[in-house]
Amino acid sequence: MSVDHHFKGSSSSPGTTTHLVRWYPPPPGFLKFNFDGSLINSSVAGGFLIRDWRRRLIKAGAMYYGDTSILVVEVRALRDGFRLAIQAGFKHIVIEGNNKIVIQALKGKIQVPW
Repeated sequence: MSVDHHFKGSSSSPGTTTHLVRWYPPPPGFLKFNFDGSLINSSVAGGFLIRDWRRRLIKAGAMYYGDTSILVVEVRALRDGFRLAIQAGFKHIVIEGNNKIVIQALKGKIQVPW
């Protein structure tokens, strides 16, 4: 994903920053798998989207995971969605998420903390 920063206001008055996040499709012949988790108070939920290079929705899902950590939710959203993608026979998949620990663990850059 790409994030663009836009600043509002003038040099004499402080402004706010708007972050525009853009989704880019995977290369032709690939799918893109996005996953994320959400924490509100002590309740957590996670979800995923799988789209093709034409931006068409292939699969989506969301799940309430109760009372656990955001790290567990991110990993479970990744696991649940990726399992469906593999079971459906997809092989060329780009994975995208915003949890640094999960991404570094997937890349083998850190020891898995679970």
